[in-house]
Amino acid sequence: MSNSKFQVLSLLVVGGLALLTMGGGARNAEASGADFSGTYVCSLPERAEIMTIQRDGTATMTLSDQVTFGAGGFTFSDSLGAWRVTGPNEVSIRMTNLNFDLTGVAPAFSGIAVVDYSLHFAQGKDTFTASCDGAIFAPGDDPLSPTSTPVATFDCAYLAPFHYRRVTVP
Repeated sequence: MSNSKFQVLSLLVVGGLALLTMGGGARNAEASGADFSGTYVCSLPERAEIMTIQRDGTATMTLSDQVTFGAGGFTFSDSLGAWRVTGPNEVSIRMTNLNFDLTGVAPAFSGIAVVDYSLHFAQGKDTFTASCDGAIFAPGDDPLSPTSTPVATFDCAYLAPFHYRRVTVP
């Protein structure tokens, strides 16, 4: 084989490998859920929620009523958690937050909540609907232990008719 034919063949092989690697990277990004990442807002009639899904597998959430009302009569902190892809357009998130009882003279720590969300994304992943089930555990109880007994449980049935929308840069 002549030197120029060898060089052309080498370039084709290297180029083909590069294309395969790039395609694999895109598939890996999709498999890892990178295309789900972003900040989403849900505006409800009397409140709002903002959720951020990071590519590193973490998630955060802020609710407009978290300092005035919450499940079990407790207020609560911002929610922090982890997420994973559970289907082509589905994500599961486990959020945790700190709860406080405001009925006393001063706010008192009243436990940790664990909230499991199921997000169902539309095509394009710019909107999703959400459902959740949560439980609040007393101070000192391990909220992640399957043997811990919650002091209160709740769901997010109020979210059913609403969509979270991706926040985009103008």
